[in-house]
Amino acid sequence: MEALNELILNWYPALFLISAGIALAVWMIASRKKIRTDYKQAVELVLHRQYRNGKVSKGKFERRTKSL
Repeated sequence: MEALNELILNWYPALFLISAGIALAVWMIASRKKIRTDYKQAVELVLHRQYRNGKVSKGKFERRTKSL
């Protein structure tokens, strides 16, 4: 028990930095995924609006929505 306590007290800055690094990596991955999802939804919204207004043909609309 004493050895564990000493290990934690001596290595807490390194353990904190490691845990902060892991949390930062997870946050970056999650935010990157959310950015992609938000971008995809925005592109779909604009494409649907252009299709409704007649600026985009049906074939082009289907092709572009399929690629998303």
